[in-house]
Amino acid sequence: MNALVSPAEPTAQPQQGEPLLRSLALCDLVDSTSLVERLGDQRAAALLRRHDRLARDLMLRHQGQEIDKTDGFLVLFERPIHAVAYALAYQRELMRLSQEEGLVLKARIGVHVGDVLVWQNDPGDVVHGAKPIEVEGLVKPVTARLASLALPGQILVSGVAASLAQRAHGELGANADRTRWLNHGRYRFKGVPEPLVVYEVGEAGIAPLRLPPYSGKAWREVPWWRRPGSMFIEAGIAAAALLLGLWLLLRPPAAIAFAERDWVVVGDINNLTTASALDDTLRTAFRIGLEQSRHVNVVSDLQVRDTLRRMELDPAKVKVDRRRAAEIALREGAKAAILPLATEVGGKLRITAEVIDPTTEATVYTESAEGEGVESALASIDKVNEALRQRLGENLAAISETTQPLAKVTTSNIDALRAFSLGRRALATENWGEALAMYRQAIALDPDFALAHVGIAGIYLSASDKVAALPSLRRAQELRDKLPTREAMYVDAIAASLEKPAVMFERWSVLAKLYPDYHAAHANYAMMLRTYANRYADAITALAPALSTHNPRLGSSRYLLGALYLASDDYAKAAEQLRLARQLRGDGMGLQHVELLAAERRFVQANAALAESRDSGVAGNDVFRWRVRLLLAADQGQFDEALRLSGSALEAAKAAGPLYHRVFEGMRSSLLLFAAQPDADAALRSFARIELAAGLDTEDLERHHAIEASLFAAYAAARSGNGELAESLVGQIAKPAESSEFPNAVNLAAIARAELQRARGDADRAVETLRPFVNDTSLYLTRVALRDAYAAAGRHEEALEQALWLTHHRGRAYAEDSALQMLSLVNVLESTHALLCAAEYSHALKRYDEAEKYAGAFERAWAAPLPPGLARRLAAVRQKP
Repeated sequence: MNALVSPAEPTAQPQQGEPLLRSLALCDLVDSTSLVERLGDQRAAALLRRHDRLARDLMLRHQGQEIDKTDGFLVLFERPIHAVAYALAYQRELMRLSQEEGLVLKARIGVHVGDVLVWQNDPGDVVHGAKPIEVEGLVKPVTARLASLALPGQILVSGVAASLAQRAHGELGANADRTRWLNHGRYRFKGVPEPLVVYEVGEAGIAPLRLPPYSGKAWREVPWWRRPGSMFIEAGIAAAALLLGLWLLLRPPAAIAFAERDWVVVGDINNLTTASALDDTLRTAFRIGLEQSRHVNVVSDLQVRDTLRRMELDPAKVKVDRRRAAEIALREGAKAAILPLATEVGGKLRITAEVIDPTTEATVYTESAEGEGVESALASIDKVNEALRQRLGENLAAISETTQPLAKVTTSNIDALRAFSLGRRALATENWGEALAMYRQAIALDPDFALAHVGIAGIYLSASDKVAALPSLRRAQELRDKLPTREAMYVDAIAASLEKPAVMFERWSVLAKLYPDYHAAHANYAMMLRTYANRYADAITALAPALSTHNPRLGSSRYLLGALYLASDDYAKAAEQLRLARQLRGDGMGLQHVELLAAERRFVQANAALAESRDSGVAGNDVFRWRVRLLLAADQGQFDEALRLSGSALEAAKAAGPLYHRVFEGMRSSLLLFAAQPDADAALRSFARIELAAGLDTEDLERHHAIEASLFAAYAAARSGNGELAESLVGQIAKPAESSEFPNAVNLAAIARAELQRARGDADRAVETLRPFVNDTSLYLTRVALRDAYAAAGRHEEALEQALWLTHHRGRAYAEDSALQMLSLVNVLESTHALLCAAEYSHALKRYDEAEKYAGAFERAWAAPLPPGLARRLAAVRQKP
């Protein structure tokens, strides 16, 4: 094991007369001249020789250079922490010497830092009694003033020296915990032009730890409110504030201005032991322990790495030490930085956390715990984290309520924890393969390591691979009591996404409320509201807390917000959010930007943006580029091109998996039906058969998608005149859809029933079936079916209203996320087809000029040559009686 402070060579000899920044310590032995009177010449001389020997041994150990000696020593050091360590050790040795000699030996010590001139005297002068080394500069008299001000046994340190030494407080090693710093205020010293802040450093039982007395050469500055004339006023103010102060005493005071939900940065572990396995492990454990708090927020590894990149540093090569942790904290608005330290003291493993003020890099306080061997590390971290959280102002009851022991919520196997830590590090650099391998290794070492199972599930879910994620997700649920509270709630919410939506929405909402700065909860809640319920306004509200600069995936959250604004047909806000997402490198493949341009019918720019889109490297994501290609071709009336693309898309979807292949089967069936292709009916039947089987399989993870797809097939069959197929599908799948409670599935069941009713000639009943679903959250297809039902019932004014709604909500047509976006092709086609329908309804209402306006708009929007059926309809609306 490595010692925290090791012996070193004395300070190197300086160049002649060279100005240097150095620290001085002046040790003045109290009443040394009276020792001769009390002890006699011989005993006093022996005692002083012993004193000098121990003082010089300490100089050697703490890298000091003796400059002068009278009743004590003037010692030169390179760093203030060395001077402080020397002074503390000197006072301890004086106490030991006093006990052994049966008398009281005390010293006054002053420590200061500044520029000094150092030179070597001529050897001839040294022979005649001159000192070998001379030191001059203002530092020297100030150090003497500090020493003369000190009480016997007291070490006084100037403010500048104290600030520098406190930054390196951890270097005091085993004595760091016993060492206290007291700020005694500003003092003026005779002959020194500027006042100095004076600190005392010392150990309880050795140091006085109290205000030094006034002297003729030093006096404390007293503000006006401490002067006698102001004391009466102060007394009244103190009495008024007494009641307010009482409740403050009930809380553990924070040493820095830390408020609830403020942020901290955790630096890299300073591992001074030979146990290299602790390097990443302890930092991860510290983070997991602190992340259990609802009071303290921890800046994520991903955000730390992004900040390092903005600092033009390589995160893979740079250690997050004191200086860099402080700078990261300042950049990210964190109130404190925490530096973990591992040392071996007396054969025990000591874990220390040093809390620093990022503004000054000064140590605010430290907390330590120790145990026997590496196996004690997690228990020690638990103790340290509990103490830290109390210091930062968290209530002890809240800590007990939210905190589980690290050995329980991680693993007692240090090697497994190290593998998990390396997995988290890989994940922060988006190295998914390495992260997955490390999580699997962690589970191989400890099969009950619940967090590692959550990590594997999260990687697969990010790729939309629920089948691969399910075993890890189920195992994490089985080990739920071995998860931190927040992660257990996260797993419950993810699992509910596969089951009942009411429970799913509730769980995401509760998680977001309990952990308001847990950005993943807000983003996932917003995503679920969009995907399963079309609740775009609610999703925008739910996502708002995730738009914090502390969110390491802020770019992805802004990209989601852009999609929500697009679905709300607010193109300007959508464009702004997608622009910000791109700046933050969170726009994924950039497909939402393509859809925004297409919704505005800016097809040249949309095609150019699609050509620039990037692969994600995940087949389940990349296959959806084919979907956008299909939409662009169909939206411009290029049916032949769209049909060609649909065949290529099916081939690409095979590699992504059966679910994606089924999505593109549904889109191809829609295209064939709309284009009135001869093989449309056969394609629809084949698609319906596969989806119905999956929808009736209660073990299928994607069952709700299959239910929605089956209902869409029923709608398409009824609309194309295949009543038998529609009847069969509705009879088998409508009730499971309605009992599933997934809002979009329930809506699709109503659409399929209504279209079947319209096909049977009962248009008024179809209208009544659909009207309860017409609101801001209804599917785009609801308005299509309602438009056709109104038209079939001869209610052309109401049909026209629905047609115009469809033409004005092309953003919704593109961005709707139901059934894995299978419905988007029909939506987009209907957003243009609705213009022709509007022309027909206006013509039926004998508004011929209006009919011509909509007919012209349809002709311009279609762009390609019209199929025969659409051409005949367009010609009909242009005929006037």
